Amino acid sequence: MEQKQAKKKNSQFVSNKELREIAKSNNAAIAVFEKAKKRKNVSESEYTTQMQDESNVLEIDNLHTYFYSDVGVVKAVNGVSFNVPKGSTVGVVGESGCGKSVTSLSMLQLVSGPQGQIVDGEIRFKLKDFVLDEKKKPIPVWACDENGVVLEDITVDKHGRPVVDKKTGKLCIGRKQARDEHGFRVFKQEDKTFNIAKMPISAMRKIRGKEIAMIFQEPMTSLNPVFTIGYQLREAVEEHTPGITREEARERCLEMLGLVGIAMAEHVYDSYPHQLSGGMRQRVMIAMALSCNPKLIIADEPTTALDVTIQAQILELLRSIKKDKGTSIMLITHDLGVIAEMADYVVVMYAGRVIEKGTVFEIFDRPLHPYTKGLQKSKPVVGATGERLYSIPGQVPNPINMPKHCYFYERCKYHAEHCKGSYPELVQISPTHQVSCHNYKRRLEEYEKAKIAQDKGGNK
Repeated sequence: MEQKQAKKKNSQFVSNKELREIAKSNNAAIAVFEKAKKRKNVSESEYTTQMQDESNVLEIDNLHTYFYSDVGVVKAVNGVSFNVPKGSTVGVVGESGCGKSVTSLSMLQLVSGPQGQIVDGEIRFKLKDFVLDEKKKPIPVWACDENGVVLEDITVDKHGRPVVDKKTGKLCIGRKQARDEHGFRVFKQEDKTFNIAKMPISAMRKIRGKEIAMIFQEPMTSLNPVFTIGYQLREAVEEHTPGITREEARERCLEMLGLVGIAMAEHVYDSYPHQLSGGMRQRVMIAMALSCNPKLIIADEPTTALDVTIQAQILELLRSIKKDKGTSIMLITHDLGVIAEMADYVVVMYAGRVIEKGTVFEIFDRPLHPYTKGLQKSKPVVGATGERLYSIPGQVPNPINMPKHCYFYERCKYHAEHCKGSYPELVQISPTHQVSCHNYKRRLEEYEKAKIAQDKGGNK
């Protein structure tokens, strides 16, 4: 009897009956999501949408990504919303396990399944898609002279070799296809906006690598050890560039390796991953991400496992890419120093939710959420002595049984009785600054008093 009562008191205890019920419920939910992802011959109208703001390249709206585990549903991403404007860098920060990487993986439908599933929300992305003919092939754009007359040239095969007419023995002459500034053949394209959360896996190929590229967290394991660097780079280019020859793809890869600052690009092209250092591998990953001119690069901890000197070089490389190519960057990190140096906008996540977002100046100069202030205080400062490095007290709540009130309540020194009510909604402080906290007005008053005191001191 005492043992039964002890088990009832223990909230972590799950009976065999409950385990069976959880497994049955999980299997039913997973089957629905997997069926939707594996659909074939789906009309684009099912996942075509419109951007709410044309100045954005990506809009994440109320995204929910869950993991169906044996002991319950883990709400790794639980209602995340933020935008990535064109040509800007958005930094996503937070403790390990707050949902940063799961959010980025959801954007490419790379969440580990079948347990991991995008349950709800929208991920709107605007791209240029090929216009297809009746045979589902891209329609080429022909090169013309000043008078609009289509130019002719020798026809070549996919290997770049001239094609000979078997009957006449003469070279085949055909229309000359237009080429862009990178030397790629040009095909007709049109603007489209897709809701990635509803796209089937078969349709994701037109986005992964080509429109949205990802630099993964660990460069040591992101490259396949049994293939050369050149093979892996060339594979991405050939997959997303219709009509490209192998030699053209090779030249493009060498150009990208040179762009990211790799000396002796031809030697690295023929090397295997284990023959390169960590910094070189990370540069190769960036070169692979840039090879198809994506609109958005997701950099998930791009400086992890790299020494300080190489970190600075990688960050400078990303900054120059953004400036020269106008590429938007989503930078995921827990290093606030990197965010302060690189980001235009900052999104702070905690326990699967966005708790504050704004411009980099708003977040660093006037943080309104206690968690954001705690992150800033926990960063080491050069020259600071005599004080122990600050750490946020307490622990993150159990992701399976999240409380209905503010998730940060137990760790917050500013909490009050009304914080035990409903979860705080995001409040608009300025056109770009939002915070999810019941007591944000208290900190606004503190900043106003500090500003008045500073002004009085300056006048004296």
